[in-house]
Amino acid sequence: MILLEVVFLVTFWTWAVSAVLFLRNTVLPKLPLPSEPAQFGLEAETVRFPSSDGLELEGWKIPGNPARPWLILCHGVGSNRSDLLDIAAGLHRRGFNLFLFDFRGHGGSEGRTTSFGWREQRDLEGALSFLGRQTDVPERPYGVYGISMGAVVAILVAARDERLGAVAVDSPYADLDDSLGRHLGLLYRLPRVPFLWFVTTTYRLRFGVWPSRVSPRSAAPALSPRPLLLIQGAEDARMPRHGAEEILKASGEPKELWMIRGAGHLEGYSLDPAGYLDRLSRFFELHLR
Repeated sequence: MILLEVVFLVTFWTWAVSAVLFLRNTVLPKLPLPSEPAQFGLEAETVRFPSSDGLELEGWKIPGNPARPWLILCHGVGSNRSDLLDIAAGLHRRGFNLFLFDFRGHGGSEGRTTSFGWREQRDLEGALSFLGRQTDVPERPYGVYGISMGAVVAILVAARDERLGAVAVDSPYADLDDSLGRHLGLLYRLPRVPFLWFVTTTYRLRFGVWPSRVSPRSAAPALSPRPLLLIQGAEDARMPRHGAEEILKASGEPKELWMIRGAGHLEGYSLDPAGYLDRLSRFFELHLR
């Protein structure tokens, strides 16, 4: 009897710790927008539009050269659309039309929680539908560029939505369950066993799916024949290079992996802004004609 009580208490407290740590990270403070488009020489229209499941989202519509493609830019977890303004300005100087928006629970958008890529797919779906209703946006495939969680969402949505004609992503994870296990160690120094099982079960209870369903690696084969550009920091500890390599291996052609030596998580742009923008621009110019 005493042994059973000990086992119960250990199990209960392990689950309690796992659940508290996980759920705390799904409710992030909404950071204010530290920058505005005008600070980067951009003329933007602030717009509000619904996600595919009805949340009100906020974004910026930034027209460029009418003859050039439209690109949708997707930020990472815990940030907002203003974090992409520097890259957006560089792409705009090269003539691209841009749409930046805040995922649910971020910036100016509704919602309080993040699901690290599952429910956020509905936000990108909403952005696509919004652009499709705009009379000044041509009916042709868009490009999508995403970083970290935004990279994950870009792959997952593009795999089933051909309105996205070219996909460029920086630092995605290959599978959410693997990423959750890695961050247990990075953030809290907790071992995968037994804590990962409790975290994934809590995710299932909170969001209605197992995190194994949030898998760019599994979705990647459906992208072909649309092109994929994977950008990866060779020294990234949060989203290690093996994740990008696994996505690349699963993908059909055309595909390319740009491994940036000496770069940690999302550091490729800051190491060489001009080179980064040139590579990104060439990719979209080649594949969105």
